[in-house]
Amino acid sequence: MKTCDPHGICHATPAELFAAEVCLHELSKDVEGQLSNPEGQHHVCSEDDCRTLTTDQDLDVSLRSHDCDSDVGRLFDGRLRSVDLATVYVDGDGTRRGMHTATFSWRSQVGLVQGTLSGLTNEGTHRAPAFSECQKCSETGVMEGRLCGRLVRTTEPRLAGVQVVAAYRLRFDSSREGALGGVRGTIEGLVVRTCEPTA
Repeated sequence: MKTCDPHGICHATPAELFAAEVCLHELSKDVEGQLSNPEGQHHVCSEDDCRTLTTDQDLDVSLRSHDCDSDVGRLFDGRLRSVDLATVYVDGDGTRRGMHTATFSWRSQVGLVQGTLSGLTNEGTHRAPAFSECQKCSETGVMEGRLCGRLVRTTEPRLAGVQVVAAYRLRFDSSREGALGGVRGTIEGLVVRTCEPTA
């Protein structure tokens, strides 16, 4: 007999992932919401002749099922909120490339997911020559990365402790002060349970 118990799939080593017995369900969400106004600080490294802009802001978005969502994935429609989205930009300019990270709380009908997201800002990975030219390497108003969280409180005992692993792509208005205003985008990933034999 097997039971599904939570493990650290988000940060599993290759050996751990290869050895894990997992139950996977597609997750596909349309994202729409708002960023708070960025609060920024400029930093100067005089010995390296470089400047950065660091911003802190909130992210509040709704998540709705899209075509690739599974029956389990649809249970995760809801709202995702972060109150500590931190971004650092090149040359003290919010229209230049940056990196970001945040913690989040994701509330849905099935319960509460808590986790982290991290990635890059103002860059275009979907560019020529490997992809069609839908982006340039210097694309602005784009935030993309990896999201990872765990269902910490749930109304569905069969889903207790499941993890969510996903790629996100968000579009927003870019300014020298940082990311602004409305947000639209996508989340594509998996709801993951790990299963191990029991005695």
